[in-house]
Amino acid sequence: MKQRTDNQGVPYSYLVDNIKVVLIFLVVFNHLIAFQLVKVDIVVRYVWYGITIFHMPAFIFISGYLSKKPQDVLKNVKNLLIPYILGYSLTWYAYIWTGRSMDYELLRPSGTVMWYVLALFIYRLTIEALGKIRFIVPLSIIFALWAGTRPEFTTYLSSSRIVVFFPFFVAGYLWKSDYTDVVRKFKGKWILLLVSALLLYAVPNFMIANEIPIDIFRGNHTYQLSGMDDITGMLIRLLMYLVSFMLVLTLLALIPDVKLPVTFVGRNTMGIYFFHYPIMIVLNGLLLLSIPQMLNVWVLFGVSWVLVLILGSKPVSFLYGGVLNLLTFILFKREKQVQDEGLEDEYDEDDRYEIILKRKKAIEELAATLDEEDARKVKDDVAAVLEHETEEQEEIRDEDFFVDENLEMEDGMDDAGAPQKFEQLQDLDDILEITEPQGEMEVLLKNKEEKAQD
Repeated sequence: MKQRTDNQGVPYSYLVDNIKVVLIFLVVFNHLIAFQLVKVDIVVRYVWYGITIFHMPAFIFISGYLSKKPQDVLKNVKNLLIPYILGYSLTWYAYIWTGRSMDYELLRPSGTVMWYVLALFIYRLTIEALGKIRFIVPLSIIFALWAGTRPEFTTYLSSSRIVVFFPFFVAGYLWKSDYTDVVRKFKGKWILLLVSALLLYAVPNFMIANEIPIDIFRGNHTYQLSGMDDITGMLIRLLMYLVSFMLVLTLLALIPDVKLPVTFVGRNTMGIYFFHYPIMIVLNGLLLLSIPQMLNVWVLFGVSWVLVLILGSKPVSFLYGGVLNLLTFILFKREKQVQDEGLEDEYDEDDRYEIILKRKKAIEELAATLDEEDARKVKDDVAAVLEHETEEQEEIRDEDFFVDENLEMEDGMDDAGAPQKFEQLQDLDDILEITEPQGEMEVLLKNKEEKAQD
């Protein structure tokens, strides 16, 4: 699978973009049919149930996969918290403008789609700590099953949904591109499609036949408020996890990993998610969605694609990004950017010695956790890159060093197993910032020892 590097520091392929295209279309289409058609058309109601059971879990799984890089709070405030406030306000205004009432409760985002943005903000600020817990995926599922019995988890701050959908985020966070390769090379992957199709047929039938409300899939209420006892609610929620993870595997196995005419949409899904719901509220308020029932599902299918393509276009993406940049510029004090000069201008000799010694110790500690052969390979690779920097006198961005360079090493060294160990190095901020030539490190260490003797 051809890979490039996403700004979150993970291997990023056209596969991820294409999956996001499918999922954002399902988000838009699902919301459109929910305005009118599910109330009168039983077939569309089946489709609605089928989409609802997995589209947001899959989206959150992909969001987790793209959140591997250590998170910057200010960046997440800009990209998530500000859009949350703006998106909620825009949705509220759309309701008011069309003559409908909606209480402005910013901390209780029910009635809008912005709960996902708030959840993503909280996930990204906590995942580095929670992602290190052993067996975090099954533990988070157990906790989510229990949370459905507790009235404390409500729509306030989307606390219920944050807990219910966290297993998908952490599973995506822990997912590796190697796992995707295994799934895509699985000879029986078409069996996944068959099983998924059967589940998407059977589960909505079961839910509708037993009058189980769709709210159980949305995760924003307790089991009792959703109209069922705790045991039944736990079983239904567990069914959602099983079906959703199966559908995620199917998408990873079968979605093409090539550039398609609509692949660009996958890079601009946030703007689509931000704008589509207020637009739908206005269209519905103007009765533009009240078209003949026989044509409704197909027309709404086409309208969904039109919205996705327009809102995912570069001009809209530029507008969305420009507004966020402007607000960030107004609200936050700009910090002076200091380019890394190999530590020469930023630290005196003692500080540089301490920093370099700390980095060297971190490398040795990581190497000690590996077997002898892999440890030697890691040390040799680090030394080779440092030597190359000295010879070429290049100033390389820290992030590029431990992402782009290591991706090139992976292409030629998969059999040796050492490149996988480099992923461990990528996780340490201290190691990420190595730019000091090996020769200068030795000089500084020697000078420090001489000072100590004096």
